Amino acid sequence: MSAPIAGPSTMVHPAVGDTTPFIDGRGDQLAVRTFRDEDTDLPGLTRLCEEELSEPYNVYTFRYFLTEWPHLTFFVYPSSDDPEPLATIICKQDMHRDRTNRGYIGMLSVSGRWRRRGIARRLVELAIRTMEERGAQEIVMETEYDNVPSLALYEALGFVREKRLHRFYSNGKDAYRLILPLGAHPLVETVEEAERGRFLVSQGPGDDMPPEVAFVLAGPDDCSDDVARLSLEDFKPQPRTRPDYIF
Repeated sequence: MSAPIAGPSTMVHPAVGDTTPFIDGRGDQLAVRTFRDEDTDLPGLTRLCEEELSEPYNVYTFRYFLTEWPHLTFFVYPSSDDPEPLATIICKQDMHRDRTNRGYIGMLSVSGRWRRRGIARRLVELAIRTMEERGAQEIVMETEYDNVPSLALYEALGFVREKRLHRFYSNGKDAYRLILPLGAHPLVETVEEAERGRFLVSQGPGDDMPPEVAFVLAGPDDCSDDVARLSLEDFKPQPRTRPDYIF
């Protein structure tokens, strides 16, 4: 039997359709597994989302996620023998604008009587870990702008508010889009990018330009010296001259 799923550093991922022990925030052992098939899982999934989420979803929305990413939908059960799920998280993962491997948390629902046990946090950690191991560079999700518990949960896990989306939900409420940059895709400048920006914006390239910045502007090493010097000269500020007026 696989080791219990206890936290982000010790998570063991269930194979598609297999049940694995899942430890909630109180230390109690539950059971988790990925999506198996529509006949088995769709009724429980629909019930959880209809009862606990403010946004209505139809079967076609569920099928969009379940058909392409069954390994990114997780269900939590009181035990491996219990047929009724008490929580679920539904995600997807694909390329964003052909350049960023992005994970997306579409839905997270925990039955009311099972809340305040750390189940939502454990599910999000499991989903993040699964997508990161499959190459995700960032994770995004949306939540209602006034959903304080949801915002607190995601921000405690490292998500930051990226933008506010006006009337995003069908009930007319705004949403916050949150993003979690992962280790493979930090949202910071490299040294070369920072130096290049400082010289170009503040003073322009000059004789004291660091070599790494000159390299970026001039091109690779196989450029001739004349080409490199010409490229740098083109960036130097030119003295102002009085225009010649023609009357």
